[in-house]
Parts: sequence; structure tokens; C-alpha cells
Amino acid sequence: MPRLNTFKVTIETGDRGTSGPVQFSFNNHTLPFANVQGGTKAGETFEGDFEVNSFPHSLTLVGPEQGEWQLNKITVDYNCENLPPYSVTFDALALDATNQVNIWQDPPLPSFEV
Repeated sequence: MPRLNTFKVTIETGDRGTSGPVQFSFNNHTLPFANVQGGTKAGETFEGDFEVNSFPHSLTLVGPEQGEWQLNKITVDYNCENLPPYSVTFDALALDATNQVNIWQDPPLPSFEV
């Protein structure tokens, strides 16, 4: 498991937005994003990042405390120690107070030609 230095999330909101703060859970600690731009209302795009500098045993995007938040797309950019940066895109889903979505993905395996 690589050490995660920083990650950035870009979230495209669908028809149902939310007004609460966007939070994530890192190793069972719920935290707000830093360097926030944009919004989370219907049709808006949210961007935020966080400097972790630790090993991710779990990394989830937390649902809003009230209502439902429809997400059209989530893109996460990871910057891990001793690895090239990589990105992962997640399909549409809905979050509420009862669920979270796992946004941690291991780095891609190295590829080579034979």
C-alpha cells in the first residue's frame, strides 16, 4: 500500500444537490476538504483537496446529513509517494446520511511491452 501524499476530488452534481459541507472519511476520521472551489447545488461542480501524508486504510466520500445528493461523476487525482500521479473516475451514484462511497483505488499496475 503506497503512502498517499495528497488527493483532489472533482464532483459533478446531478439534479439533486446539497447545501452542507462536503466531507470525507480517512481511516475512520471525518474531515472537510481544503482549497474548496465551486459548489454542490444541482448542476454545479465541486473541487477540493487534502494533504494526507499517510497510508490509506480507507478513504470514503461521506453523504450529506440531510437529503440526497446525486452525483453524476466523481474524479479523484492521487499523488502517492514514489509513484507517478494517477486519476480514477467513478460513475453516477446517490449519497445520503446512511451511505458513503469508497474513493480509494490502488495505483495502476505497471505496464510494459514484450
